[in-house]
Amino acid sequence: MIIYGSKSVHLKSERSEISVCPNCGTQGSLVLSVYRRHAHIFWIPLFPIGKKGLSQCQHCKNVLYTKEMPLSIRKEYNLLKNKAKGPLWQYAGLGILIITIVCAAISVQLES
Repeated sequence: MIIYGSKSVHLKSERSEISVCPNCGTQGSLVLSVYRRHAHIFWIPLFPIGKKGLSQCQHCKNVLYTKEMPLSIRKEYNLLKNKAKGPLWQYAGLGILIITIVCAAISVQLES
């Protein structure tokens, strides 16, 4: 039985000082967050799939996902997304897989 799937990990959050909440009109209350999804097998991360994000107003608690964001907020989110770098542990499973393949290749060569 193989257990596989994907999981999101929080990368970075930043408060926007210039954006206005489209729901309540409060300026400077939006917090933009970036998350990175990665594929895993047996809860060991293999590789990143992509980045997703959202903005939440700290005044009215309204949440907007990337596709729902107005253009001005989306531009700020894209700048934050480009600055946010993922942790190296999200490649741990890929490293384990490569080491396993190399060890198997070496053992086949030694048997020959």
